[in-house]
Amino acid sequence: MSTTAAVSPVTATSAGGRSSSQLRLYAAIAAASFVAYILHRLTTGGVSTAFAAVGLGACGWAWLLTRALFEPPTVREAWWPRIVIGIVAVSSATVALAPSGGAAERVADNVYALGGSAALLLTFVEPFNRYSRDMASGEKRFRLTFLGLYALLVAASMLGLWAASGSPEDAARDNLIKIGCAVVGLGAAMTAVWFRLRHPLTEPTPVRRAPTAEDARLAERLTRLLKAEQIDSDPDLRIGDVAARLGEPEYRVSQSISAAMGFANFNRLINHHRVERAKARLADIDDDTSILEIAFDCGFGSIGPFNRAFKDQVGQTPRAFRSASREASVSR
Repeated sequence: MSTTAAVSPVTATSAGGRSSSQLRLYAAIAAASFVAYILHRLTTGGVSTAFAAVGLGACGWAWLLTRALFEPPTVREAWWPRIVIGIVAVSSATVALAPSGGAAERVADNVYALGGSAALLLTFVEPFNRYSRDMASGEKRFRLTFLGLYALLVAASMLGLWAASGSPEDAARDNLIKIGCAVVGLGAAMTAVWFRLRHPLTEPTPVRRAPTAEDARLAERLTRLLKAEQIDSDPDLRIGDVAARLGEPEYRVSQSISAAMGFANFNRLINHHRVERAKARLADIDDDTSILEIAFDCGFGSIGPFNRAFKDQVGQTPRAFRSASREASVSR
């Protein structure tokens, strides 16, 4: 069995959470992988190999935990990090379990080196996610502490490897360094989880300027356009299209939407009008059109975004709303 020091998981000191439930889940998985890595270093033979199959993928799980730490819960979780984690987990298990020197082990070792190194490097980037000078001082200190400790653990792990000459004494010293880094990393990760649970990230509240008379006039024109022509039924509608119809610059339309109409952005405004039309259709007991067709008619490109936008605005799914509306109509 060979290992690639460039992706040694002991250097990953991540933490965080998109929400409390995901935080705890990612923390548990990362902690288990850290412990497995430590036990792999402390044991020998088949037991060590079994722990290595789980523990060598710790760098990937640690990065996922780090992403969760520095990304607000309101941000929709991307799918591609899970693919990277899967690649790291499968390749690291193959490195641990495949016959030493075989083709499968060599290929897996290269894939593990690439995926694991990418995860370690991306962990450095995550603390800068949505960083701003206006951020609370406590959050700034937390991020800087994370970066500093992470850099120290990476340096300690790498310097221990580079100083090794291949002798049994050097190998034993390098093993102790990696165990120490893993123990410190595990403790730091759990401390960061504790901190984030008590100081959850939130989206900053945008500061809106007072609407001007021009904002109000432009808002009236935009509202008439939406109601009279229902241009929001076009799923590919963009703010540039609306600005062109109104003969105004995009930034003026955007300012009017936020200042005079009270919506955070153009998409929120358009989805609001789409959902309102969908509500009218769903509440009509004579309209038996499927929910999917109504979503398309109202300007949504697929059922997923429609369901999310509808529930966010109304508080219940389209199906539940239709059912409740029709039951109320029958009981009258």
